Amino acid sequence: MQACVTRTDVIFVENEEVDVEQLNILYQICDWDAGEQRTDEKTAEMLRLSHYYIAAYAENNLLVGFARVCGDPYVAQVLDVMTHPLYRREGIATRCMLGVLAYLWRSNYVSVTLNDCSGVPDFYSQFGFRPPHADAIPWVWRGSCHSPI
Repeated sequence: MQACVTRTDVIFVENEEVDVEQLNILYQICDWDAGEQRTDEKTAEMLRLSHYYIAAYAENNLLVGFARVCGDPYVAQVLDVMTHPLYRREGIATRCMLGVLAYLWRSNYVSVTLNDCSGVPDFYSQFGFRPPHADAIPWVWRGSCHSPI
């Protein structure tokens, strides 16, 4: 298995304006919008309703990574942790998840879940997510890892 390297030329921004057209393209590139149902209006609304999001930009302001948290004051779900295929295995999803974790540590959620369809064994477990039982989806965050801040 190839080791993950962290890029130094990628800029991460939290809860700042995201180009929804680029975000929709990233969803398509990552095969998360096969039916091409995402619109700029709906994606802008999605961002507005998200409690937290982090975006990663490479050269030429190209959106190459993204993750977000949604929910209510008690329950949250980590969603849309994705990296552009040409930028994978370079630490982008890891850095996005560290931003998500920092946000979760500052919050007082009773329950935090995510659905792991990444195909990357143990990726989310390094951040404290565990399946409630074998082969379970969603995974539940127990806050069992050390605070990243």
